[in-house]
Amino acid sequence: MTDAPVASQPSTARRITVAVLAMWGSRVVAIACSLALMPILFRRLPSAELGVWLLLSQSGTLVLLLDFGLTSTLIRRFAFLRGEASIEAAGRAAQDPTLAFGRLAATGRGLYRLIAIGVGVVSWIGGLIFLSTLELDPELLWRARCAWTIICAGQMVALSSGLWTAAISGLGYVAPVSLISIGFTSLTLLVQCALALAGGGLVSLAVASALGGVALRIAAIKYLARKEPALAAAAGRWNRAEAISLMAPSFKYFLTEIGALMLMRSDQYFIAGYLDPKTLPSYVAAYTLASNAAVISIAVGDAASIYVSQLWRTEARGSIRAIVMRSARVGMGLMALGAALLLFAGPAIMTVWLGEGYFVGAEVMTIFSIMLLIYVQQSLLFSFSRATENEIYAPWYIAAGLLNVALSFVLTPTLGLPGVALSTLLAQAATTGWHIPRSALRRLEIPARLYVGQVVLPIGALLVTACAAVWLVTEGPLAPAQAVGKLAAAVAVTSVLAVVAFWRLVLDDRLRAVALARIGLAPRTPPQPHDGAASGYALLRVPADRAHKK
Repeated sequence: MTDAPVASQPSTARRITVAVLAMWGSRVVAIACSLALMPILFRRLPSAELGVWLLLSQSGTLVLLLDFGLTSTLIRRFAFLRGEASIEAAGRAAQDPTLAFGRLAATGRGLYRLIAIGVGVVSWIGGLIFLSTLELDPELLWRARCAWTIICAGQMVALSSGLWTAAISGLGYVAPVSLISIGFTSLTLLVQCALALAGGGLVSLAVASALGGVALRIAAIKYLARKEPALAAAAGRWNRAEAISLMAPSFKYFLTEIGALMLMRSDQYFIAGYLDPKTLPSYVAAYTLASNAAVISIAVGDAASIYVSQLWRTEARGSIRAIVMRSARVGMGLMALGAALLLFAGPAIMTVWLGEGYFVGAEVMTIFSIMLLIYVQQSLLFSFSRATENEIYAPWYIAAGLLNVALSFVLTPTLGLPGVALSTLLAQAATTGWHIPRSALRRLEIPARLYVGQVVLPIGALLVTACAAVWLVTEGPLAPAQAVGKLAAAVAVTSVLAVVAFWRLVLDDRLRAVALARIGLAPRTPPQPHDGAASGYALLRVPADRAHKK
């Protein structure tokens, strides 16, 4: 099939750019609010209660991931509908989008209700059993059980809301749904800050979390009704064939998520079971910093993958390749800069953020940095491969999760906190860390040599440069003595490197010329025809079958 530009191309490009920026902005705001909450909790809650809240809140987040992969599949299916609505597939008119949307939404609604009830009840019972195994005083145990009950009820509501956020995202409104989500997430975190300052404990924090999920559901429903009134009002009935079609790939993704949870989210349980629970806050704080850097880095893939789903049905492979390559450079570049900060400015960050004595140690932070560099690469390529409904990674993630659990049983008692982190790194490197990139590149029809030359080598050079620069301003002979000065110098030097990397690795010659012209350093030139495969987000193309037929 031949690729050709279409009139709607600039609008599509702008939507992708705005979606990526909104995703970044929303995650930065969420991270900022959560980072503001953390020191308040450290200062206001007793150490035992703090450890319990960190355990409960993270476990509650995990409950949201147990949607059997339905949210991911529905986003993709809604994106397919949006993509198919603009072309003729195999010489016949595309199906009526209103009828297809109604049937898909009705079936998804029924599946979400079943999942929310089942996951909520099982998680609630399992959490109560786990809490009873911890050595907590009776009063704290009672409050922990009440808080967990409230969290599970709120997460059941949030799970059943997945239909609406999936529809909004899949239809292409990625930026708005990100902003809506971050708005209510930030409000919830700010309320929790106020409650903690006022002396609130586990139960009040849990109530705020649950009410935030209810508010998000109401806002999502109202937004979809305003933007797509015909689709939101579309009548539909439960369709058994549609349900089977949805759950087949969803269950594969669910198994993938189970493996990912065992791989990346099981550390705190081994620390609570084998080590002193008082070490959990320092470990969680360090992992929060590292994982937040990964979350920001992966955001570009989360936003752009939806448009890859829309383009996949049009067979615009050149445009898809451009999106993937540029997203990989952006995401991996951000994580490389984040890793340099964690490795050499980690103690200063923790001192400024939480105070003296909370840095988990250079060994653990080094392991986190390497682990999350591998994780960001595999996650970016994984999301783009899955955008084509290529659900083949469950066995590898299950293997990685089981290997991590097995290694944790051995390394945690012997090596302590470094052993917990090292188990995850070794399990990932042995399984998903190498298989997912190789498989995803093959699916996306990107030569490995091209990926290495345009992504791996430039990002590797950026990582080495960033590490040297951050070390120089934090540990070198002219480094500031105070933690605040070290942190400010490290942020300044990585910001400069980020600008240089963006200029060299993200912008192409045409966009660099446009940027120079806009700041008056080069003459303005009229727009020139360009190759869509070379320019990434700015040059998306879709087939123009109708134009050829005419």
